[in-house]
Amino acid sequence: MSDKTGVITKIQRELFYVSVGNEVYPSKAKGNFRNKKITPVVGDKVDINLENGLGFILKIHPRSVLLHRPEVSNIDKCFVLSSIKSPNINLMLLDKYLLMIEKNNIDCVIVFNKTDLVSEDEKKYFADIYRNIGYKVIFNSNESSITNEELLNEFRNHINCVIGPSGAGKSSTLKKLFPSEDFISGKISDKTQRGKQTTRHIEIKMVDDNTYVLDTPGFSSFDLSFLDDKSEIKNNFVEFRKHSLRCKFNNCDHINEPKCEIKRLLEIGEISQSRYDNYLKIVEEYKKIRRY
Repeated sequence: MSDKTGVITKIQRELFYVSVGNEVYPSKAKGNFRNKKITPVVGDKVDINLENGLGFILKIHPRSVLLHRPEVSNIDKCFVLSSIKSPNINLMLLDKYLLMIEKNNIDCVIVFNKTDLVSEDEKKYFADIYRNIGYKVIFNSNESSITNEELLNEFRNHINCVIGPSGAGKSSTLKKLFPSEDFISGKISDKTQRGKQTTRHIEIKMVDDNTYVLDTPGFSSFDLSFLDDKSEIKNNFVEFRKHSLRCKFNNCDHINEPKCEIKRLLEIGEISQSRYDNYLKIVEEYKKIRRY
């Protein structure tokens, strides 16, 4: 028997694959984790005890970050990938992803994929929504290598998570950037134009010294279970933060309150209408799930 400390890099078929240096040990979670309703996730730093080559997880170290959907810990940079067309962009889903990322204080890059399918005006319209509030936006086409180096520079020296809806081109983009790695790419259904989900398990890959990448399954919907309180919604819409101090009421929700600075900026076009509309929808969705 021997004890080792490593990182969970993959979960598949109820086995946790723990990387310790150059070795990977398939491991199982001790029953006490289930009793405490604690589940190890990819990214966790863990202590394992080895018995005949099989590891048993004894301890999960404190997490710096815990993301939901996908459930993964200790990520320090998130790439949100979305197509603008084929399939059409889902701004509500994008804004929910950003809400989760902001709540966890993770650096974020938005990548618009398949940009060879849309006009320059369309690209500018969607990019401006997010660049104007401080997000880095990169245009990417899998038919071109122009943005490869820019994207690679963003990935370097981070533990990266790549998220986005089905059909956004996550796996094919990663395969282009890291051709020696086995990122799985799926085909698009002509009928739905949505990707046949090909990412069947969650796995972190070490693609370079100090650079890790997690590809995740694509989702067409995204719940709000990561939120603990309704106030986290307004507090993590980044464009609300710096302006909300000028609202008349300290606890302003930016909905029906008088002399709301956010609504004033909305009226003069300084805040995106689509972002504000999605904010209202997210608040209503949160209220509904908290009733039950």
